[in-house]
Formats: sequence, C-alpha cells, structure tokens
Amino acid sequence: MRIPVLPIVLTLAALCGVASAYPQYQLTKEQTCGACHISPVGGGLLNDNGELTAEDETQWGGNPAFLHGAFELPDFLSLGGDLRVAGGAHSRGDGVAGSAFPMQAELHAHAERDGFGLYAIGGATIEGESLAPFSREHYIMYKQGDGEGLYARAGRFMPVAGLRQPEHVLYTRRYGGTPLFAEAYGTNFGWLSADLDAHATVFIADPLVDSIEKGDGGALYVEKRFGSTKAVGLIDRFTTSPTDTRFHGGLTGKLWLADQKLLLATEGQVIRQNFKLAAPTRVQLVGQLMATYFARPGLFIDVGLGHFDEDLAVAKLDRDAFDVNVHFFAHSHVELVLMTRLQMIAFGAGGDTSGYALLQVHYRI
Repeated sequence: MRIPVLPIVLTLAALCGVASAYPQYQLTKEQTCGACHISPVGGGLLNDNGELTAEDETQWGGNPAFLHGAFELPDFLSLGGDLRVAGGAHSRGDGVAGSAFPMQAELHAHAERDGFGLYAIGGATIEGESLAPFSREHYIMYKQGDGEGLYARAGRFMPVAGLRQPEHVLYTRRYGGTPLFAEAYGTNFGWLSADLDAHATVFIADPLVDSIEKGDGGALYVEKRFGSTKAVGLIDRFTTSPTDTRFHGGLTGKLWLADQKLLLATEGQVIRQNFKLAAPTRVQLVGQLMATYFARPGLFIDVGLGHFDEDLAVAKLDRDAFDVNVHFFAHSHVELVLMTRLQMIAFGAGGDTSGYALLQVHYRI
C-alpha cells in the first residue's frame, strides 16, 4: 500500500497542540511510563512495547508501526506524530453554541545510539494571521534501559510533577504548574523501577513563548508503588518570576481494584504565592479525584471531580468541575474520546456555570 507521506507532513505542520500518555495504564499494566514510551515520563512516541500495547488495547487491532508499517525504519530512528480534531457543543452560561476546531498536529522524531538520544516534537504555532514553525519539546537524553533505570535529559520539556494526566483542562494541570504550553528549558534527572519513580528538574522559563506559567525554578516528584495495587507520590515545586514566588507542596495517590476493573487516582496541592509588589500573600488549593472504569480492552471511562480555590482568604473564588470522558481505541492508530464537563464557580452561592460536550478524534501517525 502506498501512503501519501508529503500531504500528511504538510497537514501536521499546519497546527501545534499537545499529546500525553495515559497514566491509567501504569498500575493496571504493572509497568512504568517509560516501558511504553521513549520519553521516560510518558507521552509522545511509543517504543516497541508501546506499539504492541496499542495494538492489543484496541477493538480492531492493526499494524501499530509508523505509517501502519508502510516501510521499515532504521533501528536507531523512531518517527511518529499526532493529529487531533474535536467538535460538539459548549456553553458559557449564556446559551449553547456549536464548535469544531483542530486540537493538535505534530511530528515526533527520536534518534538513539548506545543509550544516548535526540528527541524532538515539531509543528507550528499561530503568530498573528500566519503560521510559524514551533517545537514544543526538544532535548538530548541518556537512558540506561527501556522502562527502568537511570535517565538524564537537557533541553525543552514539561517539568515533571504530579499524575501527569493528559487532559490539560484538569485543575491540577491548569493551576498546579503544568498548564498547556508550559514547557521550559532545563535539566531533568530521574530513576525508574517497578516500585519507585523519582524525578528532579531544574528549569528556566522560555522567554520567546507567552505562557500562563512563567518563572524559573525546580520540581521534585517521587512516587512509591506498593505491589500492583497502590501508589503514593510526593510533589515539591518552586517557581520565581519578576512578579511572584510560588511554593507547591502536594500528594498523589492511586488504588487499583482489579476485581472491579476500577482505578482511583487523586492529586492535591497547596500553593503559597508571594507577590513581589504590594499585593498580599495568598494560599491556593487545587485537587483532582479521578475514577477510571476499564469496561473492556480498548474502552475505559473516566469520571472526575476537580476543585480549585484561587485564594482561601476570599470567599466565592472557588470553582469545581465534573468531568466524564469515554475513551475508545478503535484501531492501533485511531482513538475516539467523548469529553464532557460541567464547571461551577462559587458552587452553592449563585456563581456562573459553564460546560461542554465534545467528540475528539485522535489519529496517531
């Protein structure tokens, strides 16, 4: 079968978004994120084991290799990409409106020799009325092995902390230090094993990219697993910018109930924000509870509850979100996601309500 490679590449170069791993598989498959992904913290390109998992965890299987196995790549090279679009309805509290939009279009490349590799994710970003090339992640990396052992990397990537849920709208990502396009330049060292993950990152903000997460600092995340059913993690993060200094402290937890096919995951952070101007110090609270039901291979359902307090000393600044997402892996390269959300500000005090229901189509190159 002949694959039109050039049109695919040009289409992917038109937009830029985000792709992440599913941490739901960490306990349920009894493996680290690096066991399926080339990145030691998950997301992006799949390795050989990840491709086999992608084939097994689908309704109709299919060749999981790059471009459906149209040609064989050299052993040192891995290529891939992600294309996502979504459409549906949304409401900001003033009526329901339809919407359809692209979410992601990126190409991924990784070249490795004797444990040393170069990883890059490229697409484009909109500047004014035109498109400009943009690389969300690019770094050099050393890994002792696939899935376990020591790793180190330097370049542009997302600082490692928390559960690393793929949905960037979750409060623990949006307000917990890892919002959309918050990648920074830094160095990252870590250790992966069957019962322990440890990640330490030192970073500086990218001065060329306008992100809601600004500042230089460091992050530490350590997760201890107890067998194949429980895990507890510790979050520690510090960021300083010309306007403020923030200290994040938090915990994560996971519980796998195999008989019920149910995974419970939670993350909570307390954030102390010290302003460098005349504004007073404030304390924020952000948390997420997520229950995932694995109905069958290739189909799981997430039900989540998120909470964010912008300032614990000020009333009616809190917000809550209820999410239900249905993930269906139809083919080793095709995923469908039904995403729904209801968000409430100052719940119980007459605050605004908003929400959406969207169908996302994800194609992995």
